Amino acid sequence: MSEQDKSCQSHIKEAKDQTLGLSRRNFFSRVAVAAGSVGLSALASSAQAASKKYKVCATKDIKVGGGSIFKISAPGGLQVLITQPKSGVFRAFNPACTHQGFRLNSISGTNIVCPIHRAQFDTTTGNVTRGPANLPLQKYTLSVESNSIYVTLNS
Repeated sequence: MSEQDKSCQSHIKEAKDQTLGLSRRNFFSRVAVAAGSVGLSALASSAQAASKKYKVCATKDIKVGGGSIFKISAPGGLQVLITQPKSGVFRAFNPACTHQGFRLNSISGTNIVCPIHRAQFDTTTGNVTRGPANLPLQKYTLSVESNSIYVTLNS
């Protein structure tokens, strides 16, 4: 078969494919777009599956200027410290002191206090206000819906 015949057959095949609405380039382009869409939706699904919202308590359970520790139904029986530093402002933290991991158990003024070495953390930000701890408390995403407090945890 001559080069001219091969070229002619290639053009005929491409013309047939285009008649069907798909050139080779369009076909692979559409496959790539479809694969990308599937990948993005899978990524979104896994991100959604990686975080879960847990109901912790009612807003009335936390006094203004105070806080409480609650056990939530997350795997491992996770605990969360909820504070209300100002009326209607709620924060959620991991109640483990960042110095040596002891459970925080009291609030003095605007500080969460560790009972062992007296490290202190701000009730609004979780930042260290007194050592020996030098890292802030781990924060959790908190939302208030219909007078209930929810915490969202990322797996």
